[in-house]
Amino acid sequence: MRERTGWLALLIALGLGYAVLSHWLTTAAGVTALGALGPYVPWFYYLQHLAMFVALAALFGASLRPGRDALVTRFALNVEGSLSPAGLTYTRQVTLAWSLFSAAVAGASTLLFFLGPLTWWSLFANLLTLPLVAAMFVAEYLVRVRVCPELGRGGVLRGVLRSVLAYRRPRTPAGPH
Repeated sequence: MRERTGWLALLIALGLGYAVLSHWLTTAAGVTALGALGPYVPWFYYLQHLAMFVALAALFGASLRPGRDALVTRFALNVEGSLSPAGLTYTRQVTLAWSLFSAAVAGASTLLFFLGPLTWWSLFANLLTLPLVAAMFVAEYLVRVRVCPELGRGGVLRGVLRSVLAYRRPRTPAGPH
């Protein structure tokens, strides 16, 4: 547990440091300090946005290879303990949906960055991406309740609580490799 807390603290510190640096880069002092690199700051933000969604698409997609548990299947097994064949099929399809969604966001980001005004890309990346991700979560939950009720029991709060409890559960040590 202590190791997890250390990693969490490190991630929070890095996130805060990144936020401060990103904000500073948009100030007059930041632009002056960057000198000739100042005009390329939008590329920094575009590449960050693109890399995040390409990485998510790859992570979800790679877990769909034959012989592997899909990423959402692993999450569901961690929370539920076991899944019916219908649950296994559903979680595999949801993994594919998240992979395609992430690829679509990366594609839209690229199209807007290169073909539209920077303000359009900025609006998409900074204001619309998070609501789109939230809408994907809500849509997936609504579909789950109808298509695979065994995984929709108890609502979102139950799922979040069980996920937190599963995360906090001590892991069994892996055997010799």
